[in-house]
Amino acid sequence: MTLVRSKTDEVIQIEKATKLKEMEMSVVEKRKRLSWREEELVEREVVGHWIDERPLLGDNLTVYKQEGKYFLETWYLDGCHSLDEMTCEVTTDGIKLEDKGGNIFGEFFMLTPDNELKFCNSTHCYYTAKVDEAAA
Repeated sequence: MTLVRSKTDEVIQIEKATKLKEMEMSVVEKRKRLSWREEELVEREVVGHWIDERPLLGDNLTVYKQEGKYFLETWYLDGCHSLDEMTCEVTTDGIKLEDKGGNIFGEFFMLTPDNELKFCNSTHCYYTAKVDEAAA
């Protein structure tokens, strides 16, 4: 167990030294650790890159296929990262992508034949993400 003193002189107990190192890591280093290794990049087929330009968001979204499965990778403005496996259903509007774990709000993504990424719910599609030209 490691004891660490915070800026307010509060003592924080860290169970594992590796967790302490992780906490001290810069955002840049965390991104490097989360980024794909070169051999993994070869195995995945990038479907597209988009930016969620709604107010206070700016998330970078990438949809890709790997081993027949769809994945949504999201980099948030605060440096956080998520990677979600998606279920897919081919519809007349395109490919419906839904978080494999489900979504309590009934929201999903629609990947259109024109490679647009739309944010949808059970009644309509309410937002279309901008294609990220810099990542393409």
